[in-house]
Amino acid sequence: MSCSFLAHMTDAAALAVLDSEQSVTDLPAVLARQWPAAPALEMVLAISSACDAIEGMYQLQGEGAARVQQAWRIAALVGAQVYAAQKLGQPHDTAADLLAFWNR
Repeated sequence: MSCSFLAHMTDAAALAVLDSEQSVTDLPAVLARQWPAAPALEMVLAISSACDAIEGMYQLQGEGAARVQQAWRIAALVGAQVYAAQKLGQPHDTAADLLAFWNR
């Protein structure tokens, strides 16, 4: 993926984390559906980069801070799921592969 796709994915992740109307838990599936050809680990980088940028720009407290921490955990979980899919011999290279892994 080119850096421009990563930038768009990172922006989408940041907007989702900052929007209390959106589910942070659903963020990986939302990103995967929007960018199915993206490398699976690019979602981890996008979510992590979004969290880092948010923490650098805002002094969030309360719900906002909790959403950022939840997104950090979600990014780590996606990374672990990529590894699990690999160890299980499942396709794991793209976001679409992860969607299929999650839906099995």
